[in-house]
Amino acid sequence: MVKPKDVKSLEARIQTHYGTLPPAEKRLADLLLGFPGDIATYSASELAEMAGTSNAAATRFFRRLGYKDFSEARRMVRGARSWGSPVYLSGPEDRSRQSSKTVAAHIARETTNVARTLEALRPDLLREAADALVKARRVFVAGFRNSRVLALYLHRQLGLARDGVILVPSAGETLGEDLAQLDSDDVLVVIGFRRRVTAVERLLAVARRRACRILLIADPSISALPRVADWTLVCEVRSESLYDSYTAPMSVLNLLCGATFRAAMPHSYERLRDIEALHDELEELDTSNWIDRVGVGGGDVEEAGE
Repeated sequence: MVKPKDVKSLEARIQTHYGTLPPAEKRLADLLLGFPGDIATYSASELAEMAGTSNAAATRFFRRLGYKDFSEARRMVRGARSWGSPVYLSGPEDRSRQSSKTVAAHIARETTNVARTLEALRPDLLREAADALVKARRVFVAGFRNSRVLALYLHRQLGLARDGVILVPSAGETLGEDLAQLDSDDVLVVIGFRRRVTAVERLLAVARRRACRILLIADPSISALPRVADWTLVCEVRSESLYDSYTAPMSVLNLLCGATFRAAMPHSYERLRDIEALHDELEELDTSNWIDRVGVGGGDVEEAGE
């Protein structure tokens, strides 16, 4: 049998003892298994009242789970919420919230995230990072879990401005195989939003030992990692739902790619023209809608990005 002290999460501790809990404590267990994040916003007395049990039963319950007291359990849950665990970010109010209020709250949060992120972004740091991405021999882009999607986007867009942009780990390869040639002439871009895998910290350590310059793009929880990056871009990802929002990170990546393209001109423009010529030669893109709108050889259209 697993001892409570060997189990990290609140839910696992509850499941370990659930079969032997007295009825008064089991009601509290059922409440928390449904919404464990409630500990972060309610007091022990409020939770006991919601579960239809007593304060004394609540005290016995948390001690039975291996916590010194309710405050210790609350600190653990608040840490999990900050880390981005979706289990702890949801609550009963999510089910009852009206659609109109949900949309309004979503708009407000998205607007706040983008505003705070961009207002805190130093233009000189953005220019320095873009300049480094242009001058590097190679640019390695790494991302895991949800950050992998953002890494794919950055890899794709940087590839329009320059060659030698490598997404790691590549399909069927390991990080060790991809990074064997990493050195001081390269730049490693690590996209590491919560919840990060343990490989991120090891990857940063390897890059630093090899004197590779590092650009780190992450959320505020990045403060828990060693400060080894040459440039760090911090983005807000909080959301009104249990899913993190990546609107602000996408905006920052767009800014970074645009700055890199401008810093690489005229080479980047010539590269883009070559790519467009190959699109035409290979007939890779469907231009029928565009031709229908402007007619062959006539009219103006808005510039479309990749």
